[in-house]
Amino acid sequence: MDHTKINLLVKLQHLDNQIESIVSLQKGLPEEIDALDEDLVFTSRQIESRKKIADDHLKTRTHLHEAINECKNKILNFKEKQTLARNNKEYDALSKQIEYEEKEIAQADIKLQDIVHAIQRSQEIQKKGRLLIAENRYDEITEDMMPDDVLHQQLEDLKKQIDQKKEELESIVIETAEDVDSLKKKMKAQRLLIASEAKRLLDKYDHLRSGVLNNAVVKLNRNACSGCNTRVPTNRHTLIVQGGFYLCESCGRIVVHERLFEEAQG
Repeated sequence: MDHTKINLLVKLQHLDNQIESIVSLQKGLPEEIDALDEDLVFTSRQIESRKKIADDHLKTRTHLHEAINECKNKILNFKEKQTLARNNKEYDALSKQIEYEEKEIAQADIKLQDIVHAIQRSQEIQKKGRLLIAENRYDEITEDMMPDDVLHQQLEDLKKQIDQKKEELESIVIETAEDVDSLKKKMKAQRLLIASEAKRLLDKYDHLRSGVLNNAVVKLNRNACSGCNTRVPTNRHTLIVQGGFYLCESCGRIVVHERLFEEAQG
């Protein structure tokens, strides 16, 4: 067996490991930022939804008050005309128009009261939420219980956290950019070399890494695959020690002697 081919693959795994080590310096910041962004969107939608309801209430109340004033003006006009009515028929007709406008006013008043009650219910629910917050009973708080001022504070806090996390991540990325760029160039060259010398091994490597495995090539550790701790058959130990490899029957990883990683690092 030509052991130089597996050496090329171990070198590629070593380069991949180095990049993953640098990425690990980010401490899960990209995932944290994504989670915070989701919370920010959710909180923003809550605030926007409440603002829309408040704007609709204001618009409806303004429209109703205008309608009431218009009805009152019509009633005054009809009453003035009643004083000039020439007969009972004209008087009664004007009375019916006045009655109609009064009904319109009554219906508008009911709608205004409904809005007032809806606002009061919302305030009572938020008041309950504020009490639950004071008692640290957050698991009992529903979306509509969260007080408006608390929601706005949460939004500001989320924005600050996201900015801080992004600054921290950007700092790490800038500090490691040169190393990552250098490693990627080395990896590209290494892949081209393996593709020309051991295409099947490279395909196997890529297939393993396309799943959930980052470390496709692992060391033999205490006579077992260091990827899944499954024991390697005794009759394969000699091959591995001599610089060959073994495909783990449990996880599929490529198991090699640790000496090859030391050589790749050197």
